[in-house]
Amino acid sequence: MQADWELVRARPRPDLAGAVLGYTGYREHRAEPVLRREVPVMVAPLIVNFAAPFALSVAGGESTAPQGFAAGIIDRPVLVASTGMAACVQIDFTPAGAYAFFQLDQRDMAGRIVDLDDLGELRHLGPRLRDCRSWSACFALLDLVIGQRLARGRRLSPEVAAGLSWLAARRGRGRMRELAAETGWSERHLTRRFASETGVGPKTVARILRFEHARELAATDHPGGWAMIAQAAGYADQAHMTREFSALSGLPPAALARNDAGEHGILEPS
Repeated sequence: MQADWELVRARPRPDLAGAVLGYTGYREHRAEPVLRREVPVMVAPLIVNFAAPFALSVAGGESTAPQGFAAGIIDRPVLVASTGMAACVQIDFTPAGAYAFFQLDQRDMAGRIVDLDDLGELRHLGPRLRDCRSWSACFALLDLVIGQRLARGRRLSPEVAAGLSWLAARRGRGRMRELAAETGWSERHLTRRFASETGVGPKTVARILRFEHARELAATDHPGGWAMIAQAAGYADQAHMTREFSALSGLPPAALARNDAGEHGILEPS
């Protein structure tokens, strides 16, 4: 039987690795509409769609259906609906890569879905990718386009870059005053610069990193169950973790774990 979906992943060329986490080519041919739940991660995606647009709904925010789009860091769940016939390429940028590539104050992208048509010359990316004869040709074109934009893009300030590394190394644990001391800035100035360059403050970055860590632990047979996962991920207790999961994903931990275990986040029937 022919598969009803195809997913191909590739790494960017080596000199782009600090800016781009990876490329994904995706096609699906399903008879029924598909609804997926996307939850916060420390990634700024750019998606170029070749088929029917996805319908996206940010919890507590906008609903939109652009042909292609980018998103900043989002600290809420996003529901993504497909007709079942989709074809797209996704580029996953690191915060440093998004700052250089999009050449925008990241506060203008954080928590939002931004139509590709509103991103200047990037609106031409769709037709160029559509003409590619293979996924590998698409990915090679992305290497070229991204490399050119990054060469003339901005760099994160050393303090923000160091702050992101500090938080990542601790998986979101640690006090903000300790982070401020590491950068030599006041907490207020640190928050302002983080927001300008990443779109969100360091506390939001820490929340998402803890959440990612807890989801990774939940994907394993972690001894001690949810209470131990909460402790290992740096939450005050299991109730704190449950509140954070609900705020960030719209689901309590056990329900999100079931959703994560499904096929590409497709929601379970109610």
